[in-house]
Amino acid sequence: FIVLFFLIDCGRSLQQAVIFFSGFKSMTLRLDTNLAELPLPILNQLSSSLNQNETWLKVLDNDKKNAFYSSPEEIDKVTRQSNPAEAILQRWGNRGQNVQSLIVRLQWLSFDQGFGVAFDRPQLVLKRKFKALRWASEANPIKIVSDDDRQEICLKARAVGFPSPQFEWLRDGEPVGVPGRALRVSKCKCEATCQYICRVWNEVEDGQSFSDFYRVEGKQYSSELRSNPVDLTSHVQGTTQTCDRCKTAELEKIREKLGGSMVEDGVERPPSEQVAAACEQLVAADKVALIISNCSYLHLPPLRTPHCDAETLAGALQELHFKTVTLADLTLAEMKYMIGEYRRLLGNDVYAVLYFAGHGFEVNGQCYLLPVEAPLEAHSPEFALSMHWVLASLDSCSPALHLILLDVCRKYVPEECVPLFLRDVGEERKHKPNRNTVYGYSTSGGIAAYEVKGEVNGVFMSALKMHVKSPVPVVDMIQRVLVDIHADERVEKKQIPELRTTLTKKRSLCDELICDGHTASFDRHNVHWTLMHELPMPVYITFEEQQLTVTIWFDFCGRFTNKVYVFSSVDQLRTEDNEEGTTEGEERAMRHLAYLRFSKDLDSSPSRLVTDEHEGQSMCVLLSHLQKSKGPLECTVELTDAQTKEVVASRDTALGDVLITKVLSSLSRRN
Repeated sequence: FIVLFFLIDCGRSLQQAVIFFSGFKSMTLRLDTNLAELPLPILNQLSSSLNQNETWLKVLDNDKKNAFYSSPEEIDKVTRQSNPAEAILQRWGNRGQNVQSLIVRLQWLSFDQGFGVAFDRPQLVLKRKFKALRWASEANPIKIVSDDDRQEICLKARAVGFPSPQFEWLRDGEPVGVPGRALRVSKCKCEATCQYICRVWNEVEDGQSFSDFYRVEGKQYSSELRSNPVDLTSHVQGTTQTCDRCKTAELEKIREKLGGSMVEDGVERPPSEQVAAACEQLVAADKVALIISNCSYLHLPPLRTPHCDAETLAGALQELHFKTVTLADLTLAEMKYMIGEYRRLLGNDVYAVLYFAGHGFEVNGQCYLLPVEAPLEAHSPEFALSMHWVLASLDSCSPALHLILLDVCRKYVPEECVPLFLRDVGEERKHKPNRNTVYGYSTSGGIAAYEVKGEVNGVFMSALKMHVKSPVPVVDMIQRVLVDIHADERVEKKQIPELRTTLTKKRSLCDELICDGHTASFDRHNVHWTLMHELPMPVYITFEEQQLTVTIWFDFCGRFTNKVYVFSSVDQLRTEDNEEGTTEGEERAMRHLAYLRFSKDLDSSPSRLVTDEHEGQSMCVLLSHLQKSKGPLECTVELTDAQTKEVVASRDTALGDVLITKVLSSLSRRN
């Protein structure tokens, strides 16, 4: 009775106090134990694990028909509780949820290893059975994907078990890369001589409240797998890519050869000074790029190559360690907003690239860029983004190198329209000249920039991509581009590129990236850039009547930040007693497809069926112009019979913020 009164005095209900008291006698859990009737010691452990990093929020379901659904008002009320997880467990228990249903829910959330670790602890508290690891595909445990655009090879491993598997990659017996399912290696010939192995393990850790239950004699509480060595010979044959290790080795050879004399003003300099002079180099505190391509104009003639040009440049800059943000088909408001976001990255000693491909024109020596909504007669300053507005916005910035590439026509506007721009041109005098800037124009004033029918890239990008990764000063690099275009017989008399510069040092896009002394700003840039490239967690929709589950996940569309592929696959509904599934359930899942229907405000492609070695059959939709989204993406999931095309069930669900929608959501709210 003393214990009971003490617990009640501490704020516990009489029912909870009695449960706690009985918990001293028995900590045994049944699968049908209601979540509101958990022994208090178990309740405390479970709520503690769910409170950590607000894991309980991730357990919630977006489907109003699901017992794990909570409205925004309920979430707000629970969040304000001193112990949110305990409050939400009580709610779930009042809705009839028991230990088994919570374990099943946590299993689904941890099905993809990338999110599994967060849900291990609550399952261990609930004493889910230990599962030894196995490869998801015994025949091919390591999948090798060759990325020609990034000149990389991606090794992917997939194993299943409980607790969630942990991955470590070994190169010639030594750990390499960041622990995780995937490892990216350079497509360099030296990789053929290296031996890559993936080590995977899982274990119930010691020293925890649940450890004694698992770590006893006669029970298995750990397992480990090792893949066979991966042979990359066939993937690097014929490559010209050189990895950092090979470049370093080559540099050491050059340094060794610098033992000869070097004479300056008739005096021979010591070998140590010769090496220092030879190795002196300019470095970047960070490298950032904003790439905008406008193709799909509403009123002006559509263009063919800007999106391909943007992809080409983004790929090359990423190989040079630039953080790139690549956007397609922006309005004037969106262009101005992204210039503001870009400005936040232009700190001291930063190397920056701003590229625009699309329609444009020139007035009084100023270039104007046209957004996708520009009218047919766009010869007025309010319809275009003027470059002197851009430069004025960047006045206070002092990057070490700012390369601006404008791949637009620079034809003059009709003479009667010139007075409209006089006030706008007057604003140009209010900002100071920008230092360390290199302007590369695809053509000169009064002349058009051309696309060649049948070619992937425009004339300017076709030449630029041949030199952009050259380890030469950026001015020399652009000069080579100009020479190549001049030598192109198709446009030598039609398109005349131009170069302007205020750069005072011979900086190159290939200069080394060293953030020492700029660590804080470098980290802020990383966070800001990551927000623009963050894919949401997969979404799981349960159709209990059909005993099926739909998984929705995302992938990048090339290097674009406002485009994304959305995949949806159907799998059988699994339970704790039937975690591996059944043949009957697998056949039932194969007979269904999941179609996604999005708002008319978003541009979505027709659904297409794709097949993946690991994921099986999936439907795929390409979403474009994500900046049009007014908040988190929402869609309707239609579970469809694959043969009859009949919709057997449907659910509305929220997919969360995707890529650029997170950054532009504030702009949408203001508008």
